Amino acid sequence: MNDKTPYFLPYQVKYLRDPAKFKIVEKSRRVGLTYAESYDNTKAAALGLINKVWFSSADLSASEEFIDYVGFWARFLDVAAKHVGEVVIDSENDVRVQRVTFASGAEINALSSNPTKFRSKGGRVILDEFAHHKDQAKLLAAAKPSTMWGAELRIISTHNGDDSVFNQLIAETKKPESAMSKWSHHVITLDDAIADGLVDKILGHQASIKEIEEWKNDVFSGLTKEAINEEFYCIPVSTSSNHLLSYELINAVERDEKEICFDDLNNCSGNLYAGFDVARRKDLSVIWVIEQLGEIYYTRKLIVLKNMPFREQKEILYSIISNPKLHRICIDATGLGMQIAEDAKLDFGQFKVEPVTFTNRVKEELATNTRVQVESRKVLIPRDKAIRDDLYSIRAVTTVAGNVRYEAVNNDESHADRFWSLGLALHAAKSNTGPIIIASGMRRESYDLLNRF
Repeated sequence: MNDKTPYFLPYQVKYLRDPAKFKIVEKSRRVGLTYAESYDNTKAAALGLINKVWFSSADLSASEEFIDYVGFWARFLDVAAKHVGEVVIDSENDVRVQRVTFASGAEINALSSNPTKFRSKGGRVILDEFAHHKDQAKLLAAAKPSTMWGAELRIISTHNGDDSVFNQLIAETKKPESAMSKWSHHVITLDDAIADGLVDKILGHQASIKEIEEWKNDVFSGLTKEAINEEFYCIPVSTSSNHLLSYELINAVERDEKEICFDDLNNCSGNLYAGFDVARRKDLSVIWVIEQLGEIYYTRKLIVLKNMPFREQKEILYSIISNPKLHRICIDATGLGMQIAEDAKLDFGQFKVEPVTFTNRVKEELATNTRVQVESRKVLIPRDKAIRDDLYSIRAVTTVAGNVRYEAVNNDESHADRFWSLGLALHAAKSNTGPIIIASGMRRESYDLLNRF
């Protein structure tokens, strides 16, 4: 065996140097941890430090890839190894593995996720993409006893929902009183890997900030916010939460921005309504303007303001309210929005401006009405990822008292501000009573009364 040392990134080195008997890793996709794991096992097998290795992944192709890596490292380290190929280890149950043997007598076996395959097996166990196995609990129950004589167990995976056994194991490692608190717990997000040089290694040179952002945008393209969080940032998707709007419902009412939005609201022919969700520093201020044509509400303008002084926000708001085609606007009068809502009401009148204080009951009404309009496809919105994620983020949470509360998952930029501004706009349209009409059932007697009215 030669003394060549392969190049690994710092997070891979940290993992490889961890001597813990039990390791559990929550990680981003494609950061090369299985690649590093295959090196560690190949080297240990060649030196006779381990006798048997049992590697299992969620699908057979991943297990075969692991064996390919073992073959690569055997050639790299110049050690005597033989790819035996497929071996039947249990003819009665038709259990087969891909096997590589070494001159030291050690062997590395790769198999799929059938829990029965670990029965009566001893040696180091590696459960790859554990959260994606069909029966995680049975697999772990079958594999764990393989380590009774001192061998190691390593569980490596991206997340697959917050109700997975894998996520429960992660939670156990964080409890001081738990038996799993002694397990070695690693977390490797995509940003962790990038900070350690992942993109540099992929591109073959030190990547600029612009190159890294372009690379990430390419990787993330087409994925939802939740998918990105789960696949790359070790944040499991919440399966117990009740999202008010599904992506399917949202996608159905999306249109290209150029198709529905106007730069000049004077191009609108129908009644305009608007909603204004107010913020100053942490969240976004959003003004959402819709036009009613028949039974359909078309998004005509969406103004997103970030960290803008209230005086400037007020100028933009007043330019919208001043439009003669705007019939009504609802403004968030909770906390920071109270003054600007009161000023607008005084300046434009109570029939045109309605301050709305967000209570649980008000939020429920806004959320319910928005869902009805989206579900019936009576509102059309721009096709935009930020809008989509904001609308999807609203969840109905049942409190201990049995009450339903509508909450949003905070992200780095927004707290569902776009959703609430749309909800306010739709509420403005719903609460609008229209022009005052005077009628009389007595034509002659009332004529003089109504003349010149």
